[in-house]
Amino acid sequence: MPEPLKDPTPLQPNYLPETLYNRQKEQKQLNTLTSENSAPQNLFLHGPRGTGKTHVTHLALEEIDRKCYIPCTQHDTQYKALKQILRGLNEEVNDGHHTSDLQRKLVKKTKAVHTVIILDDIDFLLLNDGDDLLYFLTRMETRNSVDLVLISSNHTGLESQIEERTYSSLQPRRISFEPYTAEEAYQVLVERAQKALVDQSLQKAALTYITSTTQNISVALHWLKHAAETTESVITESHVQQVQEKAYEKYAAHLLNQFTEHHRLLYQAVQELDVEENTIRTGEIYTRYEELCKTYNENTLSKRRLSDYLKQLELLDLIEAEYHYGGSNGKTRDVKLTTL
Repeated sequence: MPEPLKDPTPLQPNYLPETLYNRQKEQKQLNTLTSENSAPQNLFLHGPRGTGKTHVTHLALEEIDRKCYIPCTQHDTQYKALKQILRGLNEEVNDGHHTSDLQRKLVKKTKAVHTVIILDDIDFLLLNDGDDLLYFLTRMETRNSVDLVLISSNHTGLESQIEERTYSSLQPRRISFEPYTAEEAYQVLVERAQKALVDQSLQKAALTYITSTTQNISVALHWLKHAAETTESVITESHVQQVQEKAYEKYAAHLLNQFTEHHRLLYQAVQELDVEENTIRTGEIYTRYEELCKTYNENTLSKRRLSDYLKQLELLDLIEAEYHYGGSNGKTRDVKLTTL
């Protein structure tokens, strides 16, 4: 029998199918942004990772010419986001501009021209000065020609994340993406598998095991793709069980690929410590991180910087953190590795 994988593209996380299973309602709500007669809107999309928020947004808005998609994992300050928005509007922007210069350029570029700005993973921006950016975008003089789409995998509302004056200007309409059920996740993967795999190369029990273990479609796709790459015959339930841990490592590596080497070393420190105990104190993580930096010849970062990086790992849902307040050590965290 030939190797199972005939076309890896449909199993890639960034592959955009023509339709998304069981997301028609959410897509219809987003389609209101394409109406020429609609008033300016701010939409807030929320739901766990792997529920189709980004893909639905791209599908719903693919016919809009003037749109800027900003992954806030990479552009996590007002300055970085403004530069990326302007570049998305075909404005050449070099380094060295003041934030106010970028704001003026954006006002000029959006005069009387309908523009949609998509801020994906908005939580990373809100860790810094994202509130200032949202306040500016909702108060700038060309506000009536700009729609905002904010996407979050960590919060169901923005009220507690931004200042009252910003929320008052924003007044977002919420679109909730519920987690897929195991049955729905199964159907999504069946459609991808039919395009990516050789006929009769995937046992139903194998796919059932994957989708009963995780309903995060991105994780499931990494898992199925890795299973197909590591067998020369049929993908069985026992094989997907065998590669489960390695497949999740590939998913984590995919997420961390957008970040720095220090994020990866910090995550490696948590991985190594998690083998030894169920919950880990941040002090232990910093110590192991410093040891890894010596091993890989990297300069260590400050504990304050690493604390921010741990929060980012938490937003990626790669770790879980339980916070403790008060006592002689002030605020501390107990950390656990997130696994399948």
